[in-house]
Amino acid sequence: MYDYYEIREKRNITSTLIIIELLKGKKKLREIATSLKITPQGASIYLKNLKKQGYVDSRDSPTPKGVAFLQQMLATMTMFVEDAYEDTGIISTCEAVAEEDLKRNDKVSLSMRGGLLYASKKPRIGSTGIAEFNAKKNDPVRISKIEGIVDHVVGNFFVIAVDFNDYTSRKFEKLNRIIKDKGIEYVGAFGVLASEICEKAGIRAVPYAPVEGCIEAGAKGVNSLLIYSPEMTRFFFQKISANIHKYRINPKFVEL
Repeated sequence: MYDYYEIREKRNITSTLIIIELLKGKKKLREIATSLKITPQGASIYLKNLKKQGYVDSRDSPTPKGVAFLQQMLATMTMFVEDAYEDTGIISTCEAVAEEDLKRNDKVSLSMRGGLLYASKKPRIGSTGIAEFNAKKNDPVRISKIEGIVDHVVGNFFVIAVDFNDYTSRKFEKLNRIIKDKGIEYVGAFGVLASEICEKAGIRAVPYAPVEGCIEAGAKGVNSLLIYSPEMTRFFFQKISANIHKYRINPKFVEL
C-alpha cells in the first residue's frame, strides 16, 4: 500500500534527489546544489539530515537504508503517476493513422473518426503531438509529446436487457431495427442468452469483455449497444461501476 502523501513532503522529494546525485558520483556540495538548483547551504543541511537518518554514511555515500528509502520513494512516485494517468485519462503518447505522408518530428493534429485516431499536419483545434518516425498515408504512426484534448463527439452507449420471452422472430426484427435507427456500429453480448439471441437475429456481436468494449467504443465516438440477460445483471452493474468513471460514458437503457 503506497502512501502518496509521502511524496508531497518537500524534504522527502529533495532528499530523494540528493541520494540520486550521490549515486551518480557527485560528492561536492556545489555540484549537487547546481544540479538541483538549490543553494550549497541548503544542500549541506539536507546532507546532514540524511546522515542523521542513517541514509548516508560519513563518506557521503548512500547506505543500504538510504537505497531502500530511494526505492520506496521511486516506487511510490511511479504508482502515483500511473494512477493519475488512469484516473484522468491523460496520455503522453499514442498510436494513430497517418492521414497523409508524415516525416519524423512533424507536428501533427489529432482527430477521432469512426473509433480511430488520425494524425494530420493540418492545424486543428484540440490535441497536437510529434510524429516519432516517417509514415506513409494510412500507415500507423506513434505520436509523442501530446498536448491538449482530442476534439471529438462521444458516441452513445445503449443497453438492452433480454429474457427468454424475447426469443421470437418479432423481437429479432425489433432488435435489428433499433440497431439501424440508432446508428449502432458495435454490439456486445453479455451472457449465453444474449449471444444466442444475437446469433438468431443475424447480429454480429462480441461476446468477449462486451461491457468494457461497448464503453470504450462509446469513448472513441462509436455508437455501441450492450445486450445482457437477467443472469448477468449483477455482473453488468459491477463492470459499469468499475469503468464508467474512467470513460465518463453514461448508459442509455432501451426496451426491446
